Parts: sequence; C-alpha cells; structure tokens
Amino acid sequence: MFGFLLAILKSIVLKLATTGAFNFMMPTLLKIDKWCEDKIGLDIIKQEQRWFEKYPLLAKRIETLESKVKELESQK
Repeated sequence: MFGFLLAILKSIVLKLATTGAFNFMMPTLLKIDKWCEDKIGLDIIKQEQRWFEKYPLLAKRIETLESKVKELESQK
C-alpha cells in the first residue's frame, strides 16, 4: 500500500515538473529529489533521463510537439 502511494505521488510530481509548473521552484525540487534518493531510494530525475535514453524517437517527438505548442501559445 505504501509503495502504491509513493508511485502515485511520484507520478504527480513528475507530471507537474515536466509541464513547467514548478520552474520557479527548481532548486527546491532538486533538493527534494536528492533527499528522496538518499532516504527513500526514489530518484525521479534519473528515471526520467533513463526513459529518454531508452526511447529517443519518442523523446524527440515529444520535444517537437512541445515546441509547436509553445509557438501556438505565443501566437495568441
């Protein structure tokens, strides 16, 4: 049960971090990630980097889609 709650919390934080909602808190988030890695054994940032290394074509596709979205938002 505890592992399930940690997985939910991890996915929520990861989604918020990747959407840019936490850009103003980046130094604090890095400290929290370091604490989680040391105390709990949960490393969010490295897991995301491994995913991008494992699926480079999907990572490139996501980056192009994000850039297109930024262009469309700037046109408004």
